[in-house]
Amino acid sequence: MAAIPLQLVTGFLGSGKTTFLKNYLRNFAAEKRIGIIQNEFAPVNVDANELRGEQGQYEILEVNNGSVFCVCLLGSFIDSLARFIGEVQPEELLLEASGMSDPVSIGQILQAEKLRGKVYLDYIWCLADAVNFERISKLQTRVNHQVRMADTIILNKIDLAAENPEAIKAELRKLNPFATIEAVRFAQVSFQKKKQPFRVFPEVQDSLPRPDLESLVIKTNLFISEENLHAFLAEIREQFVRCKGHVSLKGKQKAFVQGVYSQYEVKKTAFFEAPTELVAIGNFTDAASFQKLFENYCTHDS
Repeated sequence: MAAIPLQLVTGFLGSGKTTFLKNYLRNFAAEKRIGIIQNEFAPVNVDANELRGEQGQYEILEVNNGSVFCVCLLGSFIDSLARFIGEVQPEELLLEASGMSDPVSIGQILQAEKLRGKVYLDYIWCLADAVNFERISKLQTRVNHQVRMADTIILNKIDLAAENPEAIKAELRKLNPFATIEAVRFAQVSFQKKKQPFRVFPEVQDSLPRPDLESLVIKTNLFISEENLHAFLAEIREQFVRCKGHVSLKGKQKAFVQGVYSQYEVKKTAFFEAPTELVAIGNFTDAASFQKLFENYCTHDS
């Protein structure tokens, strides 16, 4: 069997990686069989449920609760990926790395005995959030690593950014002068591949250690009004780096919630049928109090 091309999709929390994957599937999943690997820092993957609503030939491998590039998951991920390839027989692989990932050890993964000769790195896409990139890049070394390794940098959410996109592009070029930069909305890209002229990945390279952030999951059968949901999000907005999930609203409605740093949005949805499941990543000290805070805004009445 010929070696399978793998495209790596990186980008910090909330940059638009899952939206990018949805766009990719809409463009290519009708013509070839695609294997999607979704890596989630939190113990629950909300994005996989969202992605499964797309049409086409694809299968999803979920890897949760850490980064596939971290030594804590590296061995088990290699085993899982080799097994996934054997079962699915994909023509192409896309790895959506956790937003907290430092991808410098990608070479170590691809040179593992179980994968060597079966998978090769075809392309690296990095999504940069135009709204929060300047703030994030000053604090997160791993974000700068993501940018430096990219073939194409997708400057996403330019319609929401207060800063001139050209100024952000200039900062991105300082980090990676060889990459192509596309400034877009809703991760709508051309999918034209222009590989960097110089790209070297050591076979053994240590990624950064697990970031000093906590991930919490709220699960409840209670209901919350839309007004109270906004009040809850406003109360915690300074604590989370990323917040995402589905919430059961009063009136037998569902809402999709996502937030990055202090910005958040709530959208009504009919896609999700299960009870409330909300994931938050940030500087939290007590998971129980976080759950209790949410439930204080809730009611048993639907």
